[in-house]
Amino acid sequence: MKIKLFTLFIFIIFGVSHTNAQDDLKIMSKTDSIFFSKPYPYILPILGDKAHNTKVRMPLPIGVMFNALVGTQYLSLDNMQLGFGNVNSPDNPEMIDLSEFVTFEDITAQTSTYNLRFDTWVLPFLNVYGIVGKTKKANISVTLIDPIPLSVTTEVSGTYVGYGMMAAGAVGPLFISLDANQTYSFNPRLDDPAKVSIAGLRTGPVFKFKNNPKMNITLWAGAMYTNFNSETVGSIRATELAPDAPARIDEMITNLNDWYDNLSPADQLKYYIPYTKLNNGLENIQDSVNNGYIRYSFDKKINNPWNMLIGAQWQINYRWQMRAEAQFLGDRTAGLFSLNYRFGIKGKNWFSKNNM
Repeated sequence: MKIKLFTLFIFIIFGVSHTNAQDDLKIMSKTDSIFFSKPYPYILPILGDKAHNTKVRMPLPIGVMFNALVGTQYLSLDNMQLGFGNVNSPDNPEMIDLSEFVTFEDITAQTSTYNLRFDTWVLPFLNVYGIVGKTKKANISVTLIDPIPLSVTTEVSGTYVGYGMMAAGAVGPLFISLDANQTYSFNPRLDDPAKVSIAGLRTGPVFKFKNNPKMNITLWAGAMYTNFNSETVGSIRATELAPDAPARIDEMITNLNDWYDNLSPADQLKYYIPYTKLNNGLENIQDSVNNGYIRYSFDKKINNPWNMLIGAQWQINYRWQMRAEAQFLGDRTAGLFSLNYRFGIKGKNWFSKNNM
């Protein structure tokens, strides 16, 4: 009875071959027939032998995937604070709260990144993985409107690590997968790593080749949600913020004074303290620009964290797959290319009937 229930579970909940079992049997190759006539040869996934007995062709249990992504992310900033310091001073600079009067345009981050993903199917329907990667280049453009008109584009790079899991299933001819992961990006300008959480839902059909059962093409559409830790704290050298300093800083001081002079008397009184601190900080940086730095703290967020996605995968054979995906709408636009190699470690399947 337990075996029958598990078989029903495999067919209804987990369609790792992403097709109906009857369709698989119709186009089963001679190699597949030999494969199913023998015991399941790999130690993973757990209970893989029971799925094997239902003649569901599972992916090879272990994979190494190379991913390359190019994209643009739109952000907004709140609760901005700045401090002006000197590298020769052991004291941390006093932070100036600008949240009541600072105004930003939308902030864009154009990213080029690549990573390696190592995964394994621990259950016939559950995959876990780890990620290690590098942000090759991220151009972050910030446009400040008030109190100082300022456009800054800075290029950053760094490494990141992460982990995730994916659950896969099938409803009729359509596969369904739910993926969630979390990564930590490290950058010398940040006090703490930036944490990014992503969840994605994908579904679509799989088209097999009758003359080559090892090969198939999968199409999908879905949605993705992106979230990250809102608080960002770090430092940037004055020469990076204003490479043409001190002339650029002198211009910033002039713009700050013009902004303050154009305020109403009530607003001048309201913003006198932060204006004075900001003006003094810029003057101190101007006097020692080579040793000066700006300490910053702000909360960042994505106004529209959901975006749509479409993609396709070409399975060349059971070991090699190539895929591409486009992410659009919302505040994120990106293109992803992946190359995947899969293999298995042979041995008695863990928790199989033969091992009990």
